[in-house]
Amino acid sequence: MAVGLPGRYDDIAERVPRSLGDLRGPSAGEVELPLHLCWSGMRVFDVGDPALRLGMYQIVIAEGLLADVEDHLDARLLVEVWPRLRRLINSAARAEWESRFPSLAETARAHAAEVAAELRRAREAVRARAVS
Repeated sequence: MAVGLPGRYDDIAERVPRSLGDLRGPSAGEVELPLHLCWSGMRVFDVGDPALRLGMYQIVIAEGLLADVEDHLDARLLVEVWPRLRRLINSAARAEWESRFPSLAETARAHAAEVAAELRRAREAVRARAVS
């Protein structure tokens, strides 16, 4: 019987910190992600820019090991970006993070209407560009 390759998210539980307090990433300034996390395109992110931070955090959660997550993410900034970030990450990662840290799920619920409105505005803007 052939044994398949492990799934991309089989080890997700091992890549989520035990505590949000373990996240010691920068809360300001620019961060250059190492090549093993970000091998093409933009590698330098200003964590003060919410859009750039969102992209960087998505990359680190999707590609990083526990040490990468702890070194590059900041707990306060993660909570701030979570309502949007949770839509960009794999469902297994989202479930693991929200299971380990129920406060993230609570934050997402508290901002659900705001995020939904942002998505509606973005869709409308895309449609408007397509028509013109």
